[in-house]
Amino acid sequence: MDTIRFGPDREPWRWRCGWRLPRQRPGRKAWLIVVTVAMAAMIAVVLVSSGRGGRRSVRGPGLPRLLTGIAARRSYVGLFLGGENLWWAGQRPQPVAAALLHNGLSPLVPRGHGAEVDQLAAVRGGVVAHISDISTGITYGALGRVLFVPAASHGPASVIARATMIAVAPGGRRVWVQTAVQHLNNGAGVPANFTSPTWAVNLAGRRVSPVLRLPFGLAGATERGPLTQNLDTGRLQLWSGATGRALRLPVPAGADFVAAGQGRLVWDSYAPSPALHVTDLRTGSDLSVPLPAMWVLPSHQFPPPPASFNPSGRRLVLPLDRADSAGNLTAEALFVIDLTTRTLRMIPTEPVPLPSAVGSLADTLAGSWNARGRLWVLAMNPYYGYYQLGYWTGAGPLHTFPIAHGSPMTLSTPRPNQPPD
Repeated sequence: MDTIRFGPDREPWRWRCGWRLPRQRPGRKAWLIVVTVAMAAMIAVVLVSSGRGGRRSVRGPGLPRLLTGIAARRSYVGLFLGGENLWWAGQRPQPVAAALLHNGLSPLVPRGHGAEVDQLAAVRGGVVAHISDISTGITYGALGRVLFVPAASHGPASVIARATMIAVAPGGRRVWVQTAVQHLNNGAGVPANFTSPTWAVNLAGRRVSPVLRLPFGLAGATERGPLTQNLDTGRLQLWSGATGRALRLPVPAGADFVAAGQGRLVWDSYAPSPALHVTDLRTGSDLSVPLPAMWVLPSHQFPPPPASFNPSGRRLVLPLDRADSAGNLTAEALFVIDLTTRTLRMIPTEPVPLPSAVGSLADTLAGSWNARGRLWVLAMNPYYGYYQLGYWTGAGPLHTFPIAHGSPMTLSTPRPNQPPD
């Protein structure tokens, strides 16, 4: 098993972006069909831009604010940030870069290729990170390494699998992985009947399930097994983790995956009106939460925007985009969904404006609860290469830290440590 130890990264940051798509809203299923072509084109543009110093320069104390609130006092952070580097933010909000990704390059991919943490998820005692090679002509992500990273800046990070996409099973002790396809039909798309090897590993890297042949499009995991969303048809399907048999999933054919946890599936629909749905996978009961007027779930980014449950499983945080009367996306904000009262609440900070230029890389928001119920917020501008952290206690204003240089795109807070199975 490969082992990498953390260390400081003092190299200058260079603009890179692997899988992020332009901020425009096609149909909810359209990205499932065109993502292979869009990603290949995006990667080609990014590689040319990065070779020419494509990142815009923003310097000095006059950086535009991303989050509004009150200045945070010294606070223990205890979270991981992922993007063109992997950071651990511990005693103070300024992250410490890992040797795992060094100036956008990684010892885990061939020399001359770029690497990026495009998925980051909490597990027992740390996080798992998916590091993909973004410089190849890829479809639906890239074949990369899956690492278990302990919740300490000095701990060893161990490679536990190779995969395209990952999904953490309930309990945080095992991870479902699905292998990648590097080239398929010259970018013509993924056939509806295409399948891919899918299996679960524990945090030591040992396989703990049969190897299943499932539709390409691992979306999430439940107590009963993995969830897939077919890239061609958009169909969401639940599978037995023991046999690979399709299980009954009490949601309509047009359901779009948002999150899974606590024995529930969160999905969205836009007919007859925009709403989030929470379906109990054991009883089949469903409750719907109407989306605020002119706010929609992002469809511009891939993997789908992260959604995080709080420790009790009663609240969910996820980003929403605001659209004007012409359908243009103008701003993004984080909302907390209370699954008990069926209400949404915007966290107390101003929505982040989105640029109007087609194809531009926009400010983006993500949130993650820690074990004590504090909501950590990440706002980033990958185009200009800076970001800002903040936290919310659930009452009062948002507590914000100073803006820092870098381009993290996701964050995760480790779960309490328990021995892996």
